[in-house]
Amino acid sequence: MKPNLYICHTAYQVLVDLLRAGRCACENGPHTMVLSASVPDTAALAARLDAAGVVKTVIVDETKWPGTVTGPFAHQRAARAFEKLCGWKLNRAAFGNVYIHNDWSVLGRYLQDCRAGYILCEDTFGSTLGPDQHLVTDQRAAADFAAKQRGKGYLYWGDSPWCVRIESEDAARCTLFPAARMVTDSKAILLESLTDAEKALVRRIFLTQPLPEKADGATLLLPRSFVADGLMTQGQQDAMFKAVAEKYAVGPLFVKTHPRDTTDYKALFPDATVLERTMPSEVLNFCLPFHFARAVTVQSFVLRGFTAADEKIHLTLDEAKKLV
Repeated sequence: MKPNLYICHTAYQVLVDLLRAGRCACENGPHTMVLSASVPDTAALAARLDAAGVVKTVIVDETKWPGTVTGPFAHQRAARAFEKLCGWKLNRAAFGNVYIHNDWSVLGRYLQDCRAGYILCEDTFGSTLGPDQHLVTDQRAAADFAAKQRGKGYLYWGDSPWCVRIESEDAARCTLFPAARMVTDSKAILLESLTDAEKALVRRIFLTQPLPEKADGATLLLPRSFVADGLMTQGQQDAMFKAVAEKYAVGPLFVKTHPRDTTDYKALFPDATVLERTMPSEVLNFCLPFHFARAVTVQSFVLRGFTAADEKIHLTLDEAKKLV
């Protein structure tokens, strides 16, 4: 069996495809994972992935691609230009399946230029089942849709003639595409079925520091940057989150913040375990070896789908300010 190719643009996509690659044994060497340079902490993440041995990585900087090529043989010329500027060439014959989550990306357009049949992966749970599919319906209503179906240009979100299959949490319920093009591949079921060995693998990839041996009754603080949003100064935000932690934290304190938040939480909470801001939140729900007693956040929806805490506390910004 040939190895698969996985193309990832986010840490969540890396998580999903790492697990899928690990469950798809290949006697012809490890699977290949292409990391867009848009993935946070790309080089360090690639090094940890390579060391784990499940995949070998290739980093592609799509920002080096200047734009669309038009005119005769546009797709061939665009593919060659991409390879020259971005430093990676697809050998389609070397791979079994080619998986990509964002086929509207530069890498997605490159796959179409190469006429490489690919599988479009569902990027979030149930996205193919959502009530608002205006991106697809608007694309199909465009005057040039039929021409693009014949290969004159690009189509996205599964409509490309070079997209051979589309994954869904539940293919039988998806009405966007013909049933013959759909396949059920539940990411929720995947994450809920992880073995202890798989959880340990995920922690090796996404956690760069050892976890405490004991975390019974721990609290998880999930801050966000109100400084970046222009709502308060750094000093005001620091004081607010210290007050929130003093009131609501029980047991050991863990901090997991938003990737845009550059606050030095280790300086703010010297005794806390500060988890990587680039780690996908699904690691918290499915891959840690313990459960939190309490999770606390301020003016955020991060706890909406959170399942790894016995108690969830959501404060408004005004409520948190009053604690100072």
